[in-house]
Amino acid sequence: MKTARTLVALVVAAFAACAFAAESPVREPAKVIFDTDMFTDYDDIGAIAVLHALADAGECEILATVSSTRGNSSVAVCEVVNAWYGRPDIPVGCVRGIGIGGSPETGDGNGHGKFREIAAKYARFVKHPDSSQAPDALEVYRQVLSAQPDGSVTVCTVGFTSNLRRLVEAYPELVAKKVKLWVAMACKYPDGEEYNSSMDAESSRIAFEKWPTPIVFSDFDYGRWIFTGRRIAEDADASGPVKDLFAACLPARSECSETTYDRREGHPSWDETAVLYAVRGAGDVFGLERGTYRMAPTGGRNVWKADPSARDARIVEKLPKAEVGRIIDELMCSRPRR
Repeated sequence: MKTARTLVALVVAAFAACAFAAESPVREPAKVIFDTDMFTDYDDIGAIAVLHALADAGECEILATVSSTRGNSSVAVCEVVNAWYGRPDIPVGCVRGIGIGGSPETGDGNGHGKFREIAAKYARFVKHPDSSQAPDALEVYRQVLSAQPDGSVTVCTVGFTSNLRRLVEAYPELVAKKVKLWVAMACKYPDGEEYNSSMDAESSRIAFEKWPTPIVFSDFDYGRWIFTGRRIAEDADASGPVKDLFAACLPARSECSETTYDRREGHPSWDETAVLYAVRGAGDVFGLERGTYRMAPTGGRNVWKADPSARDARIVEKLPKAEVGRIIDELMCSRPRR
């Protein structure tokens, strides 16, 4: 029995190593489904900008951009950014039934007005003014995954886990067959209540426990101390929705210090780091610590358990965080090629 358990552990570790393999000098373009809440904070728009910049560089293919919130402008902003980068036909979708909902007028999210303003300014790109008008994200996942080669898709969530819970409950075999890796901006090390994982805690519990392929977590404390966005906010030659949002939301440099939430360098980069890992893997940028994040039986608290033989991992510092921020800023400032 002990020998059998050891063999299973080795197989799991080998499978996870393949999924994490970013160290290979030759990588096929990543096939990415981007799942965002686009609800309160604005690092989401930085993340989708990074994703498009990497697609422009030939490093990834964006298969879909879906929202884990409804009744707001989340899908509309995805459509705006997709079109701005010359990819207006990327499939979009929106969560149904569970998770976080709102109203088109308020979004029911603190500060959602900034997203409504972007959708209004670039209304020519918007197909679904209310995210609830968009196709069901579950059906988008099913169609997109079904059309891809086995073991080829990376799912990157930078919002709530509601869509992933629905997906793994409805189509577990499809997930196991088609998804190579789930990269989640979620949880707080070593334990705590992090926004993305706790707002729909039941979905996080179910998704983390039932997900059949490796998960890499870009957790709260990693991205909290990577600051980006100042460069594009102050770039006189830049234009577009990403520039507009960072310029409107970032406090002036004179209002920032070493004790303020935002810093002179910019805004915390939780979501951008998740996208960067989803496309490029660990490489020379990210370290990994193996282990497992699980949600407490009740409430929104999460707990990390380190385990060198575990299937999953969380991102830890390898390259200094200021250097990671410079990489992200460079990508966010790159001009659309289309």
